[in-house]
Amino acid sequence: MTQINNKFSTTPNDFKVVIWALVSKDYDVGKIQDRIGESIGFLETWKNKSVDQKAVDIYGILSDKRFVEVCGEMGARKKIKVECLEPEKAWELFQDKVGDETLNSHPDIPNLAKQVAERCGGLPLALITIGRAMACKTTLGEWKYAIEMLKRCALPKMENEVFPLLKFSYDNLPDATMKCCLLYCCLHPEDYCIPKKRLVEYWFCEGLLNQFDRIS
Repeated sequence: MTQINNKFSTTPNDFKVVIWALVSKDYDVGKIQDRIGESIGFLETWKNKSVDQKAVDIYGILSDKRFVEVCGEMGARKKIKVECLEPEKAWELFQDKVGDETLNSHPDIPNLAKQVAERCGGLPLALITIGRAMACKTTLGEWKYAIEMLKRCALPKMENEVFPLLKFSYDNLPDATMKCCLLYCCLHPEDYCIPKKRLVEYWFCEGLLNQFDRIS
């Protein structure tokens, strides 16, 4: 979805305005309206209006637009379960993130890599995250250790969830500085937009980084 949004935002198309509004599990209607209002072009003072007033203004602008028609035709109230990737597709994605150089660094690594990919359960986010974490692992010991750690990370009630897989990726960050910087992001609300430059400034202010630190 992010790639689709970026494509519409950077290339010529038939839409005058592209609106991207994230809706988290514990969403705030007012904040969602504010994001839509920014895309439409409402002034900053518009955010001071009530939720009902904002709804009227937004509907007044978008009611006759193609955007509303598309949403209506999608049947947004119908829940559609997104299935995990099939084993073959999952392996292709994992290979792409690990890279041929690493996979070809030892004849036994591809087989071990398949075992790691299987532990991801077909979850695209897990395949991408762990694939990138293993991209520089060129020894059998590192891959065997990864398999063992993934087995240990699988909590009894979360075997099919992303959390233990992301924890593995976190544990494989190169140093404590990067781990602290990542954990600092958790202080922000879900779906909060954090400007990169400001985030780095926060890290410096909190003492997580100094002028000699480098994060790629």
